[in-house]
Amino acid sequence: MGKNVDTSSETCHQASNVGVKEKQSTEKDDSKYTLNILQVKNFEEGKDNKGKHFIFGFMNNLYGNIQEVFITTDCSCTVNVTITTPLHDPGFLKKLQVNRHDVLNVAFNPTIQSSAGTYLSNKGIDIISNEEISVFAVNKAHGTADAFVVFPLDTLGDNYYVVTWNDSAEFMVIATEKNTSVNIFVADGTSITFKSVTYRAGEMLNILMNKYQTFNVYGGPDYTGTRITSNKPITVISGASCTIIGSGACDHLSSQMTPVETFGNTFVTINMPNCKSPVNFKIVASENDTDVDIAGRDQVKLSKSGDKYLFRIVDQSSKVVSSSKPITVGFFSEGGCGAPSGDPSMILLQPTQQFAADYTFTTIDYPGKPFNNALTIVIPESDKGGLILDGKNISAKWRPIDGSDDFQITDFNVTNGAHTIYHVNPIVIFLAVSTGIANSISYGYSSGQRLAPINSNCTPSITVPGDIIDNDCDGLIDEELQDGIDNDGDGEIDEDLAKPLEEFNTTTTSTTSTTTTTPEHTTTTIERPTTLRLSTSTGLPPTTTPRHSTTPTRTTTSYIKDIIGDNLSTYMVIAGVLSSLFALSCLSTAVYLLKRKLKGKNGQVEDVFSSISSNNIPPVHTTVQNKA
Repeated sequence: MGKNVDTSSETCHQASNVGVKEKQSTEKDDSKYTLNILQVKNFEEGKDNKGKHFIFGFMNNLYGNIQEVFITTDCSCTVNVTITTPLHDPGFLKKLQVNRHDVLNVAFNPTIQSSAGTYLSNKGIDIISNEEISVFAVNKAHGTADAFVVFPLDTLGDNYYVVTWNDSAEFMVIATEKNTSVNIFVADGTSITFKSVTYRAGEMLNILMNKYQTFNVYGGPDYTGTRITSNKPITVISGASCTIIGSGACDHLSSQMTPVETFGNTFVTINMPNCKSPVNFKIVASENDTDVDIAGRDQVKLSKSGDKYLFRIVDQSSKVVSSSKPITVGFFSEGGCGAPSGDPSMILLQPTQQFAADYTFTTIDYPGKPFNNALTIVIPESDKGGLILDGKNISAKWRPIDGSDDFQITDFNVTNGAHTIYHVNPIVIFLAVSTGIANSISYGYSSGQRLAPINSNCTPSITVPGDIIDNDCDGLIDEELQDGIDNDGDGEIDEDLAKPLEEFNTTTTSTTSTTTTTPEHTTTTIERPTTLRLSTSTGLPPTTTPRHSTTPTRTTTSYIKDIIGDNLSTYMVIAGVLSSLFALSCLSTAVYLLKRKLKGKNGQVEDVFSSISSNNIPPVHTTVQNKA
């Protein structure tokens, strides 16, 4: 297998598979794009960590002897789940059912994890469900453990950068389709040896993989900045077999990497709850000439794509990290927390652009070695009163964040089991991170996140409420309420809609029992909220429909049936409604395009970024993209 030198730093963009079909230019241009075809999307679910199909694997854990998944759902239904290991053990088959806020725990044979070494194997795991679920993977032993949120297939990409720690580093590539060609471009300061051939910085290793095959790279010095591209979507997981950070003992690290198209340019650093040890952060640039600003510190310049920067925070403060071009940021906690003394853990932080409006997550269980579980939240100060956790308002001590005049952060302990947190205003987005420490072990992962392709070419599209798509190409996602008001101040109304969330039941669950209590309804007045911002403030109109309502909603279908009688088939009614909606969509498309044509002078569209957005998070590319 020959060596090749990667001379390209151009970001590869994968077309979204949510239903938008677009013809993209072969030449990347961040300042403009061409609108070729605008189509009505065949929308099912948006891109986030909830999904129906997952393919992943477990890296090597030095002492790991328990590999398992925790599965939960926020669907008000019974979800059928099938788990297999098609190549590793074709006889392994688990068929399960999970109800809302239940937690299913499934363990695998310990041979499913990769062993030490760099090699191609058949250890992919497949999880399929008929409705959306959230999946959290755990690789643990008596003295080492970590966990990560697993991302569904519709969020995967073909262009990644790896983030690992400095020693005992490893990463894994899992193919999701047959005949997948994977190119691995080795980062500066490291090397990869495969089949007695050593690939050094700048050289390329090519691997041909089939569906469910895994390629494990193990043991080298820090692989951070290594770029991985492919001709088909792949899963990439990285971390360390068992590494020491700071004091304490070594611990396993693992996180699933996100595609470059989901990278952002604004982050908020966090700490490890219930631990006073310092924390570390690694930044990786996806483009050349990237400037990074860390609140209270000198500017960092990353000259090449794949360049990295490590910084440490020792005073328990949180800081805003911003960049001129898209980056990714990894969080690494240190050990030596005392009693219980959690050792290192790893979390891939999500950018503020990918914060979500609601999260359903579960803690990790370890019988005989209970975790002290916690939840970290970052949200604008003016919006924190609207947070609802398991049906109740949150009472917590909030702290300021360096570099922001609005964001605040808090963390507090949570009970074992599944939890749901959301905001009463569906256009308010926030960060939620789940962590836990126990004697000699710890874990950490994002409680969920959006995975929209915010760092890719954008095509305006008709909005579907909650589609997690930037429908108006302003760098923001689902920032409008369906209320006939211009919520984000860009001169357009209801052009990129958030999905109103139904009220979540107050449910406490664990892996062994489920206890359901009557929801405690709280009357919440949604005042004119201040938007998410770093340095400016803007008011938004209140939501027109309170989320907490005990009055049944009269649907369009039931109303029609009341008028024309019960003799008409329900399916005929639904067909008629859908036909009407399709006609309205076509009309909306024509009006939308005509409006864009007439909006600017000489065919140019005005700068949509000059308006303050509803959630006021800076877009990934600050240069406006012209719309034809």
